Amino acid sequence: MNTRHLPSLPLLLALLLLAACKPLDFTNATVEKFDDLRGVQGQSYQGMAIYDKWLVSLQNTGQATIYRINANGLQMVRQFPLASHTPENHANVAFFGTERYDRADPMPLLYVSQCSKQRYKNLKDVCFVERISLTKAPELVQTIVLDDPNGLYGYALQWMTDSKRKLLIGYGNTVENMGKGNRWRTMIFRMPRLSDGPVVHLRPQDAIDNYCIQDIDPRFPSNHIGQGACVVGDQMYIPVGVGTEKQPSILYVWNLKKKRLDQIVNFQKQVPHEFEDCDIYRRSLIMQTNGGGVVRIKRR
Repeated sequence: MNTRHLPSLPLLLALLLLAACKPLDFTNATVEKFDDLRGVQGQSYQGMAIYDKWLVSLQNTGQATIYRINANGLQMVRQFPLASHTPENHANVAFFGTERYDRADPMPLLYVSQCSKQRYKNLKDVCFVERISLTKAPELVQTIVLDDPNGLYGYALQWMTDSKRKLLIGYGNTVENMGKGNRWRTMIFRMPRLSDGPVVHLRPQDAIDNYCIQDIDPRFPSNHIGQGACVVGDQMYIPVGVGTEKQPSILYVWNLKKKRLDQIVNFQKQVPHEFEDCDIYRRSLIMQTNGGGVVRIKRR
């Protein structure tokens, strides 16, 4: 074989790294049913997060199911209530961070958004930090709360981790989803560490950035049914809607670095179910729904 025109190893590695970091474009994606969910009866599906070969599916009140991701679907491994299990925990968004409670833990800490108008121990807009495993009882190792005396957020605040930059991102409505004058606010904080203590209070003045998306790009509608979201690279993937004609299943992709909408993709025909939460797995978008199980959105 003639190797004179092949790239050198360092160049090849650089090209592979560049391809891995390139933003994912789901504009012309295909959608396929990945598997059904086998959670606790009577509780709606909410947050979802993926780490390595493990998918963690959450339900209202903080019920958790861990699945192993296989080539042909999901294998249920374990089902349990989170340590933060309570009627006030909607468990709307889940995301893995970068820290482990112990080096031997199989997964990093799991960040769970309470995302409920109901108060948890007289606190609102709480982020529960949980230590979970395949065998041991879960532990609530930290509680993060935004002190919001001026009501910057309305009905509920969703938390996401930006593992690349070690940031904690708060995103949510300023009034309520369909409320008059509603907008969608993004606030960015330094990621609290476990060493910061069991309870961490964040203040608006601590934010690295604080803006409403509509002030930058009015294509992002002020009134829609917000769901979960995830951050991968520079992009925040925001699923909205409940799978109806009035509130269709749409994916918005917001570029956090450039502060712009990179993609608006309507998946209503392919997924006439309520989008809930999503994560990236092998450069496909895995979406948890209510009524349609888990779907895989693959780039063409």
